[in-house]
Amino acid sequence: MKRLLIIFLSITFLSNFKATADEGMWLPLLLKEQKFAEMRKMGLRLSAEEIYSINKACVKDAVIGLMGEGANLRSFGTASFISESGLIITNYHVVLSYIERFSTEKNDFLKYGYWAKNSSEESLCRGLQMKQLIRMEDVTDAILVGTEGLTGAAKRDKIDQNGKEIAKSVTKGTRYEVRMQSLFGNSQYIMNVYAVYRDIRMVAAPPFAIGKFGGDKDNYSWPRHTGDFAILRVYANKENKPAPFSDKNVPYKPIHYFPISSKGVKEGDFIMIPGYPGSTRQYIPSFALEKIIYTDNAHRVAIRKDKMQILNSAINENPDLKFRYTSRLSSVGNSYLRWKGEIMGVTKMDLVNRKREEERKFTEWVNSDKQRVEKYGEILKQMEDHYKDVSLYNLAEIYFNEAGINGSEIVPFIGKFEKLAAIYSRKNLDLKAANSEASRLIGLTHQFFNNWDYEVDRQMFRNMLYRYYKEMPDMFKPESMNRYISIYNGDIELLSKDVFEKSVFTNKTKLLAFLENDDRDVSTLIKNDPLYQLSIGYYMVNVDKISRQRGALQSRLLEMNNTYISGVLEMNSKKSLYPDANNSQRISYGQVKGTAAQDGMIYTSTTYLKGANEKYLNNIEESDFYLPKKIRDLLNNKEFGSYATKDGKMAVNFLTNAHTTSGSSGSPVLNSKGELVGLNFDRIWQGVASDYKYDDDISRSIAVDIRYILFILDKYSPSDYVIKELIIK
Repeated sequence: MKRLLIIFLSITFLSNFKATADEGMWLPLLLKEQKFAEMRKMGLRLSAEEIYSINKACVKDAVIGLMGEGANLRSFGTASFISESGLIITNYHVVLSYIERFSTEKNDFLKYGYWAKNSSEESLCRGLQMKQLIRMEDVTDAILVGTEGLTGAAKRDKIDQNGKEIAKSVTKGTRYEVRMQSLFGNSQYIMNVYAVYRDIRMVAAPPFAIGKFGGDKDNYSWPRHTGDFAILRVYANKENKPAPFSDKNVPYKPIHYFPISSKGVKEGDFIMIPGYPGSTRQYIPSFALEKIIYTDNAHRVAIRKDKMQILNSAINENPDLKFRYTSRLSSVGNSYLRWKGEIMGVTKMDLVNRKREEERKFTEWVNSDKQRVEKYGEILKQMEDHYKDVSLYNLAEIYFNEAGINGSEIVPFIGKFEKLAAIYSRKNLDLKAANSEASRLIGLTHQFFNNWDYEVDRQMFRNMLYRYYKEMPDMFKPESMNRYISIYNGDIELLSKDVFEKSVFTNKTKLLAFLENDDRDVSTLIKNDPLYQLSIGYYMVNVDKISRQRGALQSRLLEMNNTYISGVLEMNSKKSLYPDANNSQRISYGQVKGTAAQDGMIYTSTTYLKGANEKYLNNIEESDFYLPKKIRDLLNNKEFGSYATKDGKMAVNFLTNAHTTSGSSGSPVLNSKGELVGLNFDRIWQGVASDYKYDDDISRSIAVDIRYILFILDKYSPSDYVIKELIIK
């Protein structure tokens, strides 16, 4: 632990990066040495061991990461235990895709909510997993054994080998899984040991009109009135250990779960937000930031805007499509607004110029000493020159992902057939392997066509193909793309209609007949299906001309960045620094706090149900602001039960100045006693640039008040199945 403290004290970046009181996403392992005293001064009443310990139940045990299959321990959202029988609470938008899958015209859970009345009505969320942190450990010395004198790929390979050996020894005889993560330019390595549970079932979720009240129009905005919560249950085997789904599994008994406070919060109250924040880039150089914000983000925004227009138009013309595309539209719109907000925030903070000033001070410091000049004199210039090459490939990767494999849904679906094509390309056909793969694809085909719309995806394919062809340099254009656009004389509308009409991949009946035939002619299919060739073209150009080249350039840039960080470590040896978020468990803290986000605009820290009703009345034709009649009746009759504020109002959302980012969605907001008072679910538009620089004046996170959640469970839900299980104080 002493060594960890030394590392913490010796690592910082530039003088302007000194952490403010409420800034940062801190490692629970180091919290006692770094920020605990400050947190106590602000009002925290827990001991350090009640936050992180490997010997007793603590906060870290109740906070989990939600992830999909094959995620390699990288979570997409946070949840927390709230009962002794495995109930977890997270955001509605985090698990919306599962609610969407369960919904049918007969059981419209999007419209009426999902309310299990007993365990038999809980539904398995297929593919959903959770990771629970067992412990964190600094393994820097062990990771770096044998790396002296090594550089580049040789050093990376040795570090990787050491990491695998450590992980193997740690997990031997257990069901644990390990993720090694580096901090501060590979100056420190942390081992995260997890238990992974794979049987998670839906228990309760409000209707879309509550869980996503305000829709995309209110996203990243304030005032907000969203009941963004959902409740699930984790199951384990009879020994309380991780196990695949089984009817014999029983509710998991968590090491720790959060009691719930019905007393609420007010302006100035201390709060703490543990969770699994995704990634931040607080220490990015000015030239990289400028390129990412004003070039990369501009392209991303344009592509996402195009996608949103197609999806919105389709849903407006055919409301039945909401079951297929609500979740995707939400996901597309979420990133669209975040990237736009980053552009605005970086511009407002003049962050590029502020970073240039930091780099000027660094250069001054370097030039004041001959030895420092030899070590660091050229590093910033070298990085900037190198980044010009990197940025070209970064843009290519953006278009490969955004317009290529994540443009239309048919492209990644066709990509799943490459394994079958590879089997048939071998000299000696392995018919058993071919039939096994065909059987797998038959299942995927049924699943795909259950949630796919021909015309919507054709339009998406057309627009994304056009954007890719228009914006990408010739070196990144697939041969098949050039060939077919030439055949159709640049008429991409006609091209898209023809290739969709002629392709076997857009016809469920024909595709299944092909897969079910043992004499299937895969070679002829590949040769004659233009949609297959166009789709696979994206993958081929990525493999041949983007991925490896970008990886090599990024590796060299990383080495330069590590050298740069070594220099700034020498320059600033006594200032607090938190590592960038990397999807490991972190602790953020601060206060319930409003903000003067814009000139002439003051945001108070709390919103109320009355405000939601006002939005409904002022936007009566807007489906995003529909408020269910039962909620309106409860409001008009002031039937808030014990969940009302002292002045008789129903609090809905509140602001905090705790530092959060993507991945923090669903994180519990705890009061000074470690009781649940809310769920983090968003940030305000003006502060989303906090991924690059936290600004205490405008960096604000949005939480749903736990009292509103309890009100929904108690007064709106038709079932008391959940609320009777909670410990409410």
